[in-house]
Amino acid sequence: MLRLLVLLLLVAVLGLGASVGYVNAQTIHFNYLFGELELPLIAIMIAAFAVGVVLALIAASGRIIGQRLELGRVRRQLRAQETELHSLRELAANPVPPATPVSNVEYTPRA
Repeated sequence: MLRLLVLLLLVAVLGLGASVGYVNAQTIHFNYLFGELELPLIAIMIAAFAVGVVLALIAASGRIIGQRLELGRVRRQLRAQETELHSLRELAANPVPPATPVSNVEYTPRA
């Protein structure tokens, strides 16, 4: 059901994009820092969208890398705690026998 919904949403977005492209097919003069281009308006709109996506990915990359590092640290802690838990369970399952009392030792109290 979710895949069908995603597919319908994708088709709707593509249809909307195609209709916007059809309506904005006229060519315009695009003046940039080093020159001038004559491009269809939809090409400039797509390029601006792509630049925005790239800038958003760059802005989010620091946070994503930080979260990946924290995830690795937490996984290492989890592994260590699971190992400790396993050893404690083994210790509880196989208790150490009590020590035998020593009876041949003379006790002399200190004065």
